This record gives sequence, C-alpha cells and structure tokens, in this order.
Amino acid sequence: MDSNWRSTPVEVREGIRYLSAHFYPEGMMSRWSELKKLSFNAAKMIKLYSLQQVIEELEHFDFFKEYFKEEPLKDVKLPPSYIELFDGLIQDFKTANWKDNVATRFHMITEGVLATVGLKILNETSKKYGLNKFNEGIRAIIEDEARHVNFGFSLIENKEYAIKRIEELFPLAVRIVKEGKEKIEPMGYNVDELIGLMEDLKRARIEKISSLSK
Repeated sequence: MDSNWRSTPVEVREGIRYLSAHFYPEGMMSRWSELKKLSFNAAKMIKLYSLQQVIEELEHFDFFKEYFKEEPLKDVKLPPSYIELFDGLIQDFKTANWKDNVATRFHMITEGVLATVGLKILNETSKKYGLNKFNEGIRAIIEDEARHVNFGFSLIENKEYAIKRIEELFPLAVRIVKEGKEKIEPMGYNVDELIGLMEDLKRARIEKISSLSK
C-alpha cells in the first residue's frame, strides 16, 4: 500500500476499493471457486495464449490482495448485477458453444468494456493522487487486459451469434456501472458519460468481430 493512501480523500479511497473489488472479488471467491478449475481446463484445450491469460488473471488477484492486505476487499459489497454476470460465466463454461459464450461475456463485455472503463478510472485517479505503487500495478494490468481482449477474438466461432450476444449482455454491464454510481461519481466521473464510453467500446468490439474472416 502507498504511504500516502490514508491521506487520500476518503471518497476517493472508497471508490478505488470499490472498483478494485470488481477485479478481485475477495468476498465472493468461495462462490466462484469453480471458475479456476473451469478456466484451467479450458486453457488445456486451447493452445497459444490461453494458459498464460489464466496465470495473468491470478497475478492480478495477487496484486490487489497484497496492496489491500491492511484493508481487505472482502468487506466491499458488490452490486447484484456483477454477481449475475459472473454466475453466468460459470454456466457459459459448461455449454456446448462455450468458446463463443465465454468470449462474449468475459473477453468482450467484462474485459473489453467494463474492465477497460474501470482501469481507466483507477489509472487516472491513482496518478492524480500520487498513489504510485498502485498506479504501477494498474498500468501493468492494463497491458495484460489489452492482450486478453485480443485473444478473445480468436475464440469466436460464430460471428453472428457473438454479436447478438454482446448486444444482449451489454445492458447488464450498464446496470453494473449504474449500481456503482454512489461510489464512482464522488471520484470525479459522470456515470452517463462512462456509459457513453462503454457504448463506444461495445461498438468497436462488434466492428472487429464483423471483420473477422471466420
């Protein structure tokens, strides 16, 4: 933890902890313990970058766990919509067309929209308040997440299905942000403007999927 963490405005600290819990949902890990096994099993079936991605996600957990060890994130209450998103991910891994389902829910919506916006806020805010140790970790995660999103495109087998599913899942992503309004806006961000950014990101993911040769 940065030495100036406790001198950072309380509303900023609460916002950072709230968003960080979306990347490391410490209080929900037992509920989603099956995800680790499902992810590694899937990685065994897919070559290239898949296993490395799973390892990097676990390293992200380690970063947040270590940084907030004095103020554990297990007490941060996550919105019902976020829980719904990840409950659905467990089921996605168990479907026949799991590649399309996981790619759309996790790589395109969770990482390609929600995490992109969340990391933007964490990066800008930690830089603004001189939380250098935290900012260094966030910038490393941003680099990883960009690779993860790009890898997700390679998983997609049915372009039309994937595009339709992204559109279906997007309102859930919007709900997640809206339900966090009381924590996000005191950090200096407008939720409506963030949703506009999310629309742009969704559109960019869909356009790239449309251009795939599959």
